[in-house]
Amino acid sequence: MIFHRYAFTALLLSAHRAQHNASADPLVTARCNGKVIKNQDILAQRRLKPGSKSSKHTYDATVGNGAIITSTSGKSNKTPSTEDQGIGITTIKSKASKSTKTSSKAPKAGTLAPSSSPSGVPATQPSVAPTEDGIIPNDELLLPKCLRRNYVPPTPKPSPRPFATLPPVKLDTAEPTTGEGSVPPTDENVTFRRGDLSKNIRRLGIRVARGMSVRVVATANERINFANGDMSSLPFHGAPDGAAVFAWEDGGHVYVSNSDRQNKRGGVYAMYFDKQGDVVDYKMLLSDTTRNSSGGKTPFNTWLSCEEYAQGQCWQVDPEGRRNPEMTVLGGEGGNYEAVACDDRNPLQPIFYVTEDFKFGALRKFTPVEGLASWDTLNGPGTTEYLVFLDDKTFTWSLCDDVARTSQSIYFPNVEGIDFKDGVLYFVSKKKLMLYALDLDNNTYTTSPTNGGLLGSGEFKNSPDQLIRNEGDFLYFTEDGGKTPGVYAVDSSGQRFAIFEAYGKQYFGDETTGLAFSPDGTKMYACFQDCGCEVSGEGDCGCMLEFERLDGRSFDGETLNLRF
Repeated sequence: MIFHRYAFTALLLSAHRAQHNASADPLVTARCNGKVIKNQDILAQRRLKPGSKSSKHTYDATVGNGAIITSTSGKSNKTPSTEDQGIGITTIKSKASKSTKTSSKAPKAGTLAPSSSPSGVPATQPSVAPTEDGIIPNDELLLPKCLRRNYVPPTPKPSPRPFATLPPVKLDTAEPTTGEGSVPPTDENVTFRRGDLSKNIRRLGIRVARGMSVRVVATANERINFANGDMSSLPFHGAPDGAAVFAWEDGGHVYVSNSDRQNKRGGVYAMYFDKQGDVVDYKMLLSDTTRNSSGGKTPFNTWLSCEEYAQGQCWQVDPEGRRNPEMTVLGGEGGNYEAVACDDRNPLQPIFYVTEDFKFGALRKFTPVEGLASWDTLNGPGTTEYLVFLDDKTFTWSLCDDVARTSQSIYFPNVEGIDFKDGVLYFVSKKKLMLYALDLDNNTYTTSPTNGGLLGSGEFKNSPDQLIRNEGDFLYFTEDGGKTPGVYAVDSSGQRFAIFEAYGKQYFGDETTGLAFSPDGTKMYACFQDCGCEVSGEGDCGCMLEFERLDGRSFDGETLNLRF
């Protein structure tokens, strides 16, 4: 007999609650991926709101090649079809989605030949055919994968992908872009006032905090001005998204940025700054991937780029381009991946957390085998677990991802940015407009709304997106949608401040992305993903800005009186 997936998990949850309330040893077990898991690790999250009398819930899930299956629990007078019998399906219908097209093959992706110095012309590598998973019987498609008959979880293996050769372009001469209000920084006085958006940069249509300067570094589909008067051989990439900064040679730094373009037109790019903060090079690090959304840094100074579509993967990239990018084990069978954070308290066993921007996604935790952490850590063996909320205060990790997907759909759907510091894992849900703080040592969590009031001027009313930390206690986040997308900061006490906001009509419905700080914290980089383009997501969409405090201090440093 095949149980309905939600009825089964509800049964386990009831048993768990009874055991938990009685403080008894766990009795309920089940098999997940061939392992016996105790009931505290297999917790269903289907529960009614207080006072609700309904016992009927509807769940949608994408299976096969884009088919949407609507599964309804509770009684029904409908006579099941041949496909429906025994598994509680009420309807099956086809539904195409522009942003979630599915494919039976893994995406191709690019690799670059290693080089000793940055270069704008990548080399090609031979293609390697991707592996394909086995076929699952039709009558078991709605069951949790860990409960299907003869289910054997696939073992993803990193493999190189072809990289399109980029033709050289003749370099021209142009003057570097100069931002409005640019003043040489000085340490004589504190002039920065976080939350006071009194400086209006009219030509850009944005307001910035008092004591800040801003300049346009790059515009999509246009070549980048270098400090020596030359220009980049490649135009700045379209639809810029997640980014990070890495220290580079001679006191410089590298800004690594994803491209969120569709249909294998995404990728990863790098912009190189010298110690004076001037751009000296720009090149592509990864190509032939799809919707590279955000990602995260590793303790061994590599960039993880996440693809946000049904078969998306997480790719490891060398910021200097000396090593070929590779697909990691983090993505498993594929998903709508968003961002990565790392708990590096144990340098021999860093733990990685990956978010999934999907209602029925699963926030996953990968614990590698203990050893010297390096590039190969994300290509080797380890344990993958999934986040499950037990109630409004506690959580656990389960080996069964289907239970975690139910939990996410109820408590924290569509997870975006994620960050870790001092034993606490932070992430945001763009649907709930909520910031979550998980105490990883005590398995407890707290929540706070992201659209709460701001000290000073500015407003934050729309979806939180990326989470970035500078050198101090401030947690910075970007905004997706609305008429005033910007960048905001929240301190350890929960107070929120605006750093800058857009107000020009060209930014309506846009999102701020690419948030990152220079190694010394004195420069802040951010992008608008559309920046006034006509068709969102195309190659001419996006622009990159650089912000500095006029007093030369870190963005987390001392500020003027905060009383408003």
